[in-house]
Amino acid sequence: MTGAPTFVGARAALTCPEKEPPMTCVFVQFRCIPGQTYKVADAIYDREIVSELYSTSGEYDLIAKIYIPEGEDVGHYLSERLFDIPGIVRTLTTMTFKAF
Repeated sequence: MTGAPTFVGARAALTCPEKEPPMTCVFVQFRCIPGQTYKVADAIYDREIVSELYSTSGEYDLIAKIYIPEGEDVGHYLSERLFDIPGIVRTLTTMTFKAF
């Protein structure tokens, strides 16, 4: 990881995308088994691939901002690094595009 962690929201930002090779930004929302949200958040954070992680209200419990190295398949990248965490019931991945 590059740089010192800076605190944002509920968790620390561990990456500094502006200093790394081009990456694709995605947002992933997580619905957790009731009572497991904190354990899931800790496990996500421990994987050291999220830029930001927040707890949310509504249909999903957590949202993560993730930078995926350009050229990587988004589905495989996320499946291999995050989606095997116990306590996750459902995910929703939102791709971003540079429109402005």
